[in-house]
Amino acid sequence: MNLWRFLLGIDAPPHASVQGLDLTFRGLTSPWMVVLLLGLLLAANAGIVLLYLLERSRLSLARRLVLAALRVLAVNLLILLLFLPVLTIEFQGKRPRGVVLLLDNSQSMSQEDQRVTPQDRLRVAIAEGRLPLDTPLPEAGSLADVPSETTQQPSRGKLVRSVLTNDKLNLLAGLEKPGPLRMYLCGQRLHGVGADVLGEYRTDESRSLLADSMVEVLERTGSDLPAAIVLFTDGRDNGSKLTLEEAAQVCARSGVPLHLYGVGSSEVGNLQLKDVIVPETIFFDDTLPIPIRWRVHGFKGGKATLKVKLGDWTAQKSIELREGEDFRDVLTITPRKRDNSEERHDLVVSIESASPEAFTDDNVLRKPIRVVDRKVKVLFIEKAPRWEYKFLMTALLRDRRVDARVLLLDASPDALESGLPYLPAFPSTRQELFDFDLIILGDVPVNDSKQPNGLNSERIAWLRDFVFEGGGLVVVAGRQHAPADFADTPLTELLPVEFAAERFPIDAALRTEPFTPVLTRAGERSELLSLADTPEESLKAWKELPGFFWHYPVTKLRPGAVALLVHPKLKADDQPMPLLATRHYGKGQVLFLGADETWRWRYNVRDKYFGRFWGQVVYQLGLPHLIGSQKRVQLSLDRPEALLGRPGYVYARLLDANYNPLAVDQVVGRLESTDASTGEVRQQALVFEKVPGQPGEYRTLLPHDAVGRFVVKLDQPEPASMEYRVTFPPQHELEVAGMAEDALRRAAQVSGGAFYREEDLHRLVGNIKPQLAVFTQRQDVLPWNPLTLLLFVGLVTAEWIGRKWANLS
Repeated sequence: MNLWRFLLGIDAPPHASVQGLDLTFRGLTSPWMVVLLLGLLLAANAGIVLLYLLERSRLSLARRLVLAALRVLAVNLLILLLFLPVLTIEFQGKRPRGVVLLLDNSQSMSQEDQRVTPQDRLRVAIAEGRLPLDTPLPEAGSLADVPSETTQQPSRGKLVRSVLTNDKLNLLAGLEKPGPLRMYLCGQRLHGVGADVLGEYRTDESRSLLADSMVEVLERTGSDLPAAIVLFTDGRDNGSKLTLEEAAQVCARSGVPLHLYGVGSSEVGNLQLKDVIVPETIFFDDTLPIPIRWRVHGFKGGKATLKVKLGDWTAQKSIELREGEDFRDVLTITPRKRDNSEERHDLVVSIESASPEAFTDDNVLRKPIRVVDRKVKVLFIEKAPRWEYKFLMTALLRDRRVDARVLLLDASPDALESGLPYLPAFPSTRQELFDFDLIILGDVPVNDSKQPNGLNSERIAWLRDFVFEGGGLVVVAGRQHAPADFADTPLTELLPVEFAAERFPIDAALRTEPFTPVLTRAGERSELLSLADTPEESLKAWKELPGFFWHYPVTKLRPGAVALLVHPKLKADDQPMPLLATRHYGKGQVLFLGADETWRWRYNVRDKYFGRFWGQVVYQLGLPHLIGSQKRVQLSLDRPEALLGRPGYVYARLLDANYNPLAVDQVVGRLESTDASTGEVRQQALVFEKVPGQPGEYRTLLPHDAVGRFVVKLDQPEPASMEYRVTFPPQHELEVAGMAEDALRRAAQVSGGAFYREEDLHRLVGNIKPQLAVFTQRQDVLPWNPLTLLLFVGLVTAEWIGRKWANLS
């Protein structure tokens, strides 16, 4: 058989038999070529026979015909070779199915797990060959059982190297026994490697596509499927289209079991506090809700404790642990009144688990809090009891943190004299007006002789001075007087918008379409407009609020003012028309609301949004006057979370010494890294640039190129700082997370394979069952082979000998 293979020039696979033969002439590309071939054969054969018949010799006819036949065969062979005859041989047989070894080389494999249990430490010793392969791991093991030379916290990649170089395991040689071993690295792509697999193994891929890599192996091998896929990984897949279980199902349908070695520790998880939203100032005896957000990675179960501490006041709650990116809860504390009228504390929020954690620096958040024992004094002036007045007055009187007084110009004399909260007249002196912290102006007339309690020149001057000295002013537009009556009065200096005087008579027959106000970027960042505990929920609430049917049209935004809500369609000065705008005037703040229909927000939800909005308006505009602290610097991030690799802006709202918008081109600040290690840069300069069209607003881009705690600091126009934390995006390769043991076990089970830890690896090779695969292989026998040459030479030689024997030339 081997001689025939040599003569035909073929390399037949071992243990295979011939199933079929097929002869074709590749030179016969058209019908006329067939005619040519037959013509050549006929002419050549006829000529050869005729020549031998005419040969002058005493040869018998039989000998002449034999010699002619030898020449005919030789010439015919040459002619046929000119037309490229090819013999296709089909072999069929069985051969062993090899094994595919995949090594996860993503960045998560560079993590160094905190191995705190004796079992985890013993696993490292087994992998490094310091203990027998079948060393049991008792639940009551002791750290004294761990060899002293065992690496304390090896990276997952180093553990892979230790396993592959462990002479006791001799794993690579064992995986070659079932058949050919093919090896790949699988990070963000599948990459084949040669015999020097450890020389090419680097844990530097920025993504993990474990599930997709397993399916790609099956696609690459085609019909030559492996007997098994062996994967060394921590199970952290953040880029595949399929889940590990879905990929395992594909492998199961193909008859390829998965043998998965889980690298790393699954005993240690990580808890991270993401955000805590609380006001800077709260009141004694007031129940403070504290919304908390956190994430959980690597914990298979158990409990943790959420704790809140503000001075001596504490609250805590036990929570069940389960894997997830965004968990939320609300704890409450009630700081009780003591001897001091004001206290300052750090609100400390923490999350603690009874189980060991890989990283604890992100378990605590701190926020400075001021606790006061004073109420915000509010004066609400309105002409007639419109709907906005009725519901707003009720909300103010119900709020125990507000000391409200009401002046209703069109009230009956009996109502005016009925006592608190109603006032019989406008404050008679400037000092009486200045005793309030916030004034809410409704649809109030100016210089109306029929309204002795309305506004006149003296009272308007008081209002202007009140705001300039730090008081808060809210103007709620009306259809008759506000702000139409304010034209040509000093009140226009206070308002954040410019307008033309218009009055809107009520027309019962006129039906207008509702519209939903739109938040501006400044409005999205403003705590004043927060309607929920998280920015995402707040944005959703604004989109779902009932719309307004009327608004007061303004002509433009005043320089230095900020629009918070705008009309969805109408324009003012080529910009969306402001509906809610604010500005600082002196030390105080003015808010203009160009609609009187926020009461519609109570539909089906009562005071959920209406009460929260007006409560925040009262506290933000009234508290600075109450506590005597007017900030000239406000810092905020453009997004609620700062994520690694996703740069974001920090905005600064800056006022000069006269509380006017700062008018410089740039402001220099600095960024300090609280968690910088020794030798790392702890501080870098920041340059804040002016935001076009927004006087007093500046911004700079933060790189978010490292995780940890950071502080943005400004010294101009007054010292101010803002702390924030940069965290990993969900499922980031470098995010602290344990080995995904449950997912790996499930995938191995679904595929029909097995899951291994270090104490099980000595059984891996034995668990792979040798399999034979039926194969079919075709080989072409080309005309230019040793057999053809021997045949041609033999025919020519035989004819030559015959002619010599017959004494022919």
